[in-house]
Amino acid sequence: MYSKAMKPKSKSALAIVIAMALVVALTACGGGSSEAGKTTAPSAKNAVPSSATEAKKAYASTLEAGYYEIGIDIPAGTYDFELVSGSGNVFDIGDSVNLMMGKGENFQQSYKNAELKDGNTLVLSQCSIKISSKAVNASLKKRDNTSAKEIVLSSGKYTAGKDFQPGYYDITLVSGSGNVICEDNQLNAMIGSDTSMFVKGYKNVPFKDGNKLDIEGPKVKLTPSK
Repeated sequence: MYSKAMKPKSKSALAIVIAMALVVALTACGGGSSEAGKTTAPSAKNAVPSSATEAKKAYASTLEAGYYEIGIDIPAGTYDFELVSGSGNVFDIGDSVNLMMGKGENFQQSYKNAELKDGNTLVLSQCSIKISSKAVNASLKKRDNTSAKEIVLSSGKYTAGKDFQPGYYDITLVSGSGNVICEDNQLNAMIGSDTSMFVKGYKNVPFKDGNKLDIEGPKVKLTPSK
Protein backbone atom coordinates (compact mmCIF):
# COMPACT_ATOMS: atom_id res chain seq x y z
CA MET A 1 0.00 0.00 0.00
CA TYR A 2 1.12 3.41 -0.71
CA SER A 3 1.09 6.05 2.06
CA LYS A 4 -0.63 9.27 1.34
CA ALA A 5 1.61 12.12 0.39
CA MET A 6 1.68 15.03 2.96
CA LYS A 7 0.09 18.20 1.68
CA PRO A 8 2.30 21.25 1.73
CA LYS A 9 1.31 24.03 4.16
CA SER A 10 -0.55 26.94 2.74
CA LYS A 11 1.65 29.82 1.59
CA SER A 12 -0.74 32.30 3.17
CA ALA A 13 -0.45 30.64 6.57
CA LEU A 14 3.37 30.76 6.40
CA ALA A 15 3.29 34.47 5.56
CA ILE A 16 1.10 35.15 8.62
CA VAL A 17 3.56 33.35 10.91
CA ILE A 18 6.52 35.36 9.53
CA ALA A 19 4.62 38.64 9.91
CA MET A 20 3.74 37.84 13.54
CA ALA A 21 7.41 37.06 14.30
CA LEU A 22 8.47 40.39 12.85
CA VAL A 23 5.88 42.25 14.96
CA VAL A 24 7.16 40.57 18.15
CA ALA A 25 10.80 41.38 17.29
CA LEU A 26 10.05 45.02 16.51
CA THR A 27 8.04 45.40 19.72
CA ALA A 28 10.96 44.04 21.79
CA CYS A 29 13.46 46.39 20.15
CA GLY A 30 11.25 49.44 20.55
CA GLY A 31 10.22 48.72 24.11
CA GLY A 32 12.97 50.96 25.59
CA SER A 33 12.83 54.68 26.14
CA SER A 34 12.16 56.81 23.14
CA GLU A 35 15.34 58.69 24.05
CA ALA A 36 17.55 55.64 23.39
CA GLY A 37 20.18 56.14 20.74
CA LYS A 38 19.89 59.91 20.87
CA THR A 39 23.02 62.00 21.51
CA THR A 40 22.79 65.32 23.32
CA ALA A 41 25.21 68.20 23.13
CA PRO A 42 26.91 69.04 26.43
CA SER A 43 25.26 71.88 28.29
CA ALA A 44 27.07 75.18 28.13
CA LYS A 45 26.48 75.53 31.88
CA ASN A 46 28.51 72.38 32.56
CA ALA A 47 31.39 73.19 30.20
CA VAL A 48 34.80 73.47 31.88
CA PRO A 49 36.44 76.80 31.06
CA SER A 50 39.78 76.59 29.30
CA SER A 51 42.82 78.22 30.92
CA ALA A 52 43.43 79.88 27.58
CA THR A 53 40.18 81.85 28.01
CA GLU A 54 40.85 83.01 31.58
CA ALA A 55 40.24 86.71 32.05
CA LYS A 56 43.32 88.92 31.97
CA LYS A 57 43.74 92.08 34.02
CA ALA A 58 46.11 94.98 34.56
CA TYR A 59 49.12 94.40 36.81
CA ALA A 60 51.73 96.68 38.40
CA SER A 61 54.46 96.14 40.99
CA THR A 62 57.56 97.89 42.31
CA LEU A 63 60.59 95.59 42.26
CA GLU A 64 63.73 96.00 44.36
CA ALA A 65 67.17 94.79 43.30
CA GLY A 66 67.06 91.02 42.89
CA TYR A 67 65.98 88.05 40.79
CA TYR A 68 62.38 87.61 39.62
CA GLU A 69 61.25 84.38 37.97
CA ILE A 70 58.52 84.91 35.41
CA GLY A 71 55.47 82.83 36.35
CA ILE A 72 56.54 82.60 40.02
CA ASP A 73 57.43 86.10 41.22
CA ILE A 74 55.68 88.08 38.48
CA PRO A 75 53.20 87.04 35.76
CA ALA A 76 54.28 86.60 32.15
CA GLY A 77 53.28 89.48 29.92
CA THR A 78 54.28 92.65 28.09
CA TYR A 79 55.48 95.35 30.49
CA ASP A 80 56.55 98.97 30.68
CA PHE A 81 59.48 99.71 33.02
CA GLU A 82 59.97 102.94 34.99
CA LEU A 83 62.93 103.76 37.22
CA VAL A 84 62.19 104.23 40.93
CA SER A 85 65.68 104.56 42.43
CA GLY A 86 69.32 103.63 41.98
CA SER A 87 71.33 102.92 38.85
CA GLY A 88 72.26 99.57 37.35
CA ASN A 89 71.54 96.76 34.92
CA VAL A 90 68.10 95.37 34.16
CA PHE A 91 68.29 92.19 32.10
CA ASP A 92 66.24 89.12 31.31
CA ILE A 93 68.10 85.81 31.58
CA GLY A 94 66.96 83.84 28.52
CA ASP A 95 65.80 86.80 26.41
CA SER A 96 66.92 90.05 24.79
CA VAL A 97 66.16 92.66 27.49
CA ASN A 98 69.49 94.20 28.58
CA LEU A 99 69.23 97.75 29.92
CA MET A 100 71.21 100.29 31.94
CA MET A 101 68.59 102.10 34.02
CA GLY A 102 69.25 105.13 36.23
CA LYS A 103 69.45 108.91 36.26
CA GLY A 104 71.74 110.80 33.91
CA GLU A 105 72.58 110.84 30.22
CA ASN A 106 74.11 107.37 30.15
CA PHE A 107 71.05 105.61 31.58
CA GLN A 108 67.45 104.91 30.62
CA GLN A 109 64.69 105.97 33.00
CA SER A 110 61.97 104.01 31.22
CA TYR A 111 61.44 101.20 28.71
CA LYS A 112 58.32 100.16 26.77
CA ASN A 113 56.86 96.78 25.79
CA ALA A 114 59.36 94.39 27.38
CA GLU A 115 58.14 90.83 26.78
CA LEU A 116 58.66 88.71 29.90
CA LYS A 117 58.16 85.04 29.06
CA ASP A 118 57.21 82.26 31.45
CA GLY A 119 60.30 80.49 32.79
CA ASN A 120 62.74 83.36 32.24
CA THR A 121 64.30 85.44 35.04
CA LEU A 122 64.34 89.24 35.25
CA VAL A 123 67.41 90.53 37.14
CA LEU A 124 67.68 94.01 38.67
CA SER A 125 71.20 95.05 39.69
CA GLN A 126 71.57 98.03 42.07
CA CYS A 127 68.23 99.61 41.16
CA SER A 128 64.49 99.52 41.79
CA ILE A 129 61.89 99.81 39.02
CA LYS A 130 58.13 99.82 38.61
CA ILE A 131 56.71 97.37 36.10
CA SER A 132 53.19 97.67 34.66
CA SER A 133 51.10 95.76 32.13
CA LYS A 134 47.63 96.35 30.75
CA ALA A 135 46.70 92.67 30.58
CA VAL A 136 48.26 89.60 32.21
CA ASN A 137 47.06 86.28 33.57
CA ALA A 138 47.89 87.01 37.21
CA SER A 139 47.98 83.40 38.44
CA LEU A 140 51.43 82.41 39.78
CA LYS A 141 53.09 79.10 40.61
CA LYS A 142 54.48 78.48 44.08
CA ARG A 143 58.26 78.38 44.57
CA ASP A 144 59.75 75.18 46.01
CA ASN A 145 62.19 76.50 48.62
CA THR A 146 62.01 73.95 51.42
CA SER A 147 65.78 73.43 51.62
CA ALA A 148 66.65 77.07 52.43
CA LYS A 149 67.45 77.97 56.07
CA GLU A 150 67.96 81.43 57.57
CA ILE A 151 71.56 82.32 58.43
CA VAL A 152 73.68 85.41 59.21
CA LEU A 153 77.06 85.61 57.44
CA SER A 154 79.93 88.01 58.10
CA SER A 155 82.70 88.97 55.68
CA GLY A 156 84.25 85.85 54.15
CA LYS A 157 83.97 83.10 51.53
CA TYR A 158 81.14 80.55 51.67
CA THR A 159 79.93 77.54 49.67
CA ALA A 160 76.26 76.58 49.27
CA GLY A 161 75.68 73.06 50.52
CA LYS A 162 78.62 73.32 52.94
CA ASP A 163 78.34 76.61 54.83
CA PHE A 164 74.66 77.30 54.15
CA GLN A 165 71.79 75.41 52.56
CA PRO A 166 71.08 75.77 48.81
CA GLY A 167 67.89 77.61 47.91
CA TYR A 168 66.43 81.04 47.17
CA TYR A 169 67.30 83.84 49.59
CA ASP A 170 66.51 87.46 50.33
CA ILE A 171 69.83 89.05 51.30
CA THR A 172 69.52 91.98 53.75
CA LEU A 173 72.10 94.21 55.39
CA VAL A 174 72.92 93.68 59.07
CA SER A 175 75.89 96.03 59.34
CA GLY A 176 78.79 97.49 57.38
CA SER A 177 79.02 97.91 53.63
CA GLY A 178 80.76 96.36 50.66
CA ASN A 179 80.47 93.81 47.86
CA VAL A 180 78.47 90.58 47.88
CA ILE A 181 79.47 88.44 44.90
CA CYS A 182 78.54 85.06 43.42
CA GLU A 183 79.86 84.48 39.91
CA ASP A 184 77.83 81.27 39.56
CA ASN A 185 74.50 83.14 39.57
CA GLN A 186 75.72 86.54 38.24
CA LEU A 187 75.28 88.25 41.63
CA ASN A 188 77.41 91.41 41.91
CA ALA A 189 75.86 93.49 44.67
CA MET A 190 77.03 96.56 46.56
CA ILE A 191 75.20 96.42 49.89
CA GLY A 192 75.28 99.14 52.56
CA SER A 193 73.23 101.75 54.40
CA ASP A 194 74.17 104.73 52.18
CA THR A 195 71.53 104.45 49.44
CA SER A 196 73.35 106.95 47.23
CA MET A 197 75.99 104.26 46.66
CA PHE A 198 74.51 100.98 47.87
CA VAL A 199 71.30 98.98 48.12
CA LYS A 200 70.16 97.49 51.42
CA GLY A 201 69.38 94.06 50.02
CA TYR A 202 68.61 91.71 47.13
CA LYS A 203 65.48 89.59 46.59
CA ASN A 204 65.12 85.93 45.52
CA VAL A 205 68.82 85.22 44.95
CA PRO A 206 69.24 81.56 43.79
CA PHE A 207 72.07 79.46 45.20
CA LYS A 208 72.64 75.94 43.87
CA ASP A 209 74.72 73.31 45.63
CA GLY A 210 78.38 74.22 45.19
CA ASN A 211 77.86 77.92 44.37
CA LYS A 212 80.53 80.19 45.87
CA LEU A 213 79.49 83.31 47.81
CA ASP A 214 82.08 86.02 48.54
CA ILE A 215 81.17 88.70 51.11
CA GLU A 216 83.63 91.59 51.16
CA GLY A 217 82.88 93.94 54.07
CA PRO A 218 79.26 93.76 55.24
CA LYS A 219 77.47 91.37 57.56
CA VAL A 220 74.28 90.10 55.89
CA LYS A 221 71.30 87.92 56.70
CA LEU A 222 70.04 85.27 54.26
CA THR A 223 66.29 84.70 54.68
CA PRO A 224 64.45 82.04 52.61
CA SER A 225 62.50 83.73 49.81
CA LYS A 226 58.74 83.20 49.68
